[in-house]
Amino acid sequence: MIRFYFFLILSGLSLPSYAQKVDLDRYSFTAVYLDLPRMGLDTSYRTFSIHSDYSQGVAFSIKDRQLPDMVNIPGWRKLPGHAHIVIRTRMEDVNILNSEVRERIQILKDKNGKETGKRSYYYTEVTYSFAAEMKVNDFRGENILSNAMASRELKRTYKTPEVGSYNEAVYFFINNVFSVTAAITNLEVDRSVNELNNMLRINFGYTQRSVSDFLWILDSKKHPEYRAHLQAFNAFKQAMFRMRADQPLDEVEMMLKPVISYFERMKKRYNSDSKADRKMRYASYYNLAKIYYYLDQPDASMNEAGELMINDYDEKDGRGLEAAAADLKLLLDINKTHTRHFMLDTERFEGPGIVDSGY
Repeated sequence: MIRFYFFLILSGLSLPSYAQKVDLDRYSFTAVYLDLPRMGLDTSYRTFSIHSDYSQGVAFSIKDRQLPDMVNIPGWRKLPGHAHIVIRTRMEDVNILNSEVRERIQILKDKNGKETGKRSYYYTEVTYSFAAEMKVNDFRGENILSNAMASRELKRTYKTPEVGSYNEAVYFFINNVFSVTAAITNLEVDRSVNELNNMLRINFGYTQRSVSDFLWILDSKKHPEYRAHLQAFNAFKQAMFRMRADQPLDEVEMMLKPVISYFERMKKRYNSDSKADRKMRYASYYNLAKIYYYLDQPDASMNEAGELMINDYDEKDGRGLEAAAADLKLLLDINKTHTRHFMLDTERFEGPGIVDSGY
């Protein structure tokens, strides 16, 4: 770190800008944070319970599984009852609407690709319908979210295993209609539960995410800023190694101050209208926008993205960075927080009417 600070001091005394080849390369890093909920709820809500209502056919098909065990919200605590929100699911029987034997023809070829014959396989294509829905209410009875995960209006198809003759396909379906129906039911239950979990995660969940991203770093070895650019990125990457989704960003932010200062100086030093200088400024604006984004500072990130757009070099990147920062700002506002980095001790969360531990 001492060598890095020393080099930054030296870079501040570099020779004035002059015509110099500027090649930029992508240098990758990893960032971690918590995905924040898209639906704004009372910030004290941290517990949920499941109430499942399903038909006898569904109950028989999933007899070895329990629906409440299959549903989860990341960052929340599941309770048997008396929770902040209750998720109600309803699933109906699979209705077989039609069945038809179909043929699949396989073309046989020799090692030279010449056709040598054909082989037929047969299966039954089953057309069916299924219905499932979910509702989320809070403990006061207010409806928060409703959705039909499957509708009778949507007709789906299922293919039985292939056999060698038409009659085998007919007999297979007749003799196994109950097991085929059970297989379809399990398929639809899994599909509905996956959709339910995705909706709950997006709207209410706190999912720890690890993402790969990059900064634009100078790759022209003869350029006077070449070594300083690399030093800045290495210091940046060291800071990102210290980032944790469940810890505040204070230490990371402190480590990144000299990196931010360096790129700020680059914007001022390379200030001509030449393409080389515009590329140098572009890298600085881009990198600062990314740094502020991962420091959970969307306003600062949007400001850098705006500067990038008027820099007249790769304006579309500026629009993309601005959109990402604006979305982050919206999420932070929705969740009434200033950060995506904090501890969630779900075991300490209690239902309504009991003092909530919070986070």
